[in-house]
Amino acid sequence: MRRQLLTRFLILPIITGLLLFAPLQALCQNKNIENKKAQAGKLEQDIQFLDKQIEQTKKQRKNTIAELNLLKKKANVRERIIERLEKDINRQSEEISDKVKKLEIMSRQLDTLKKMYRRMIVKGYNNRDSRKWFMYVIASDNIEQGYRRWSYLKNYSSALSLEAKKIKKASQELEQEKSQLSKLQAENRKTQHTKEEELNKLKKDQEKNKNLEKSLAKQQSKYTQELKQKKEQAARLNKEIEKMIAEAIAAERKKASATGKTTTTTGKTTTYKETPESARLSGSFENNRGKLPWPVKRGVIVEGFGEHPHPTIKGVKLPFNNGVNISAPTGCNVYAVYEGVVKKVIVIPGYSNCVLVEHGKYFTFYCKLGRVNVKAGQKIATGALIGTLDTKQESSELHFELWNGTQKQNPELWLKQ
Repeated sequence: MRRQLLTRFLILPIITGLLLFAPLQALCQNKNIENKKAQAGKLEQDIQFLDKQIEQTKKQRKNTIAELNLLKKKANVRERIIERLEKDINRQSEEISDKVKKLEIMSRQLDTLKKMYRRMIVKGYNNRDSRKWFMYVIASDNIEQGYRRWSYLKNYSSALSLEAKKIKKASQELEQEKSQLSKLQAENRKTQHTKEEELNKLKKDQEKNKNLEKSLAKQQSKYTQELKQKKEQAARLNKEIEKMIAEAIAAERKKASATGKTTTTTGKTTTYKETPESARLSGSFENNRGKLPWPVKRGVIVEGFGEHPHPTIKGVKLPFNNGVNISAPTGCNVYAVYEGVVKKVIVIPGYSNCVLVEHGKYFTFYCKLGRVNVKAGQKIATGALIGTLDTKQESSELHFELWNGTQKQNPELWLKQ
């Protein structure tokens, strides 16, 4: 009897814990699934957007490097979708495995409860004679033991009813777990099917890339000349922006010294003297690292920060990209990523109109603009209209840079993902 009671008391807390943990676990799983669906939806939107950009680029001029860059970016996004699907499949497989193990444990525990319940029924039946119950109490070693036996017998019927309810509840939970397992298995099959579809699409994208690369390779002399021109344009752009930033820093230092109120911050190569206002702006800008809004409402980065190989000329690298190139709809609006002061509006060959905005010791640079809606010296707010993308370029791209004083930054680390 004592062994049965002890077994019962050991098992019940385990089952209760499982029942309490299950809803919390399900809530976390649902939240994770929703987040993953949102991320997957974002990647699918990028694919659709890139398709539109590819078609637009083809209309302007067929078989160009810009088109190849878009196709490669599309393949890259497709690879990310497949990678995410593989992670989902692995996660689902683990959940299915855990669910199977949990079902086995719950099933064994339910069997134990049923066996205990049957024994209680049999014992109650065998001791249904009240004279036996009376003798069982009288035979106690002391008053305390007699009271416990009497209390146990008195509540035996209630205990049986309670055990029956527990068995029913445990059975219902077991069925719910089985239902969840079936859903997980169905979801896993669906994800695997989706992955196969994406792999087939990726193969087609890669085939298009190869065909376009072959076509462009035949025009190597043309692109070698274009590369030379691009290097010259990039060098001029870098020289101009470094000059503009140096002038802005010097002006800020002079202004701070004149007011007598300065805040000194040290960079890697330069010590800046700032007014309290510009220091405040620097701090608030810095606090928004990874949270800055994009300079366009809809866009995809087709060339990242740093040095990259030429898409058609093997062994040759493109000029170092001090920022990022964002493919965006033709003629779309370009917005300020943060409040600040417009320091300069300039025209640079190959980059059309360019606008430099100062945010304390930080600077943002917007290139390849057609129309410009701001002027030098103008204070602007976050989200202010800077201008529109140039429609005369080979591709509809915004060149965007971000600097911390004289140190160029990777804009991808600052923009909201």
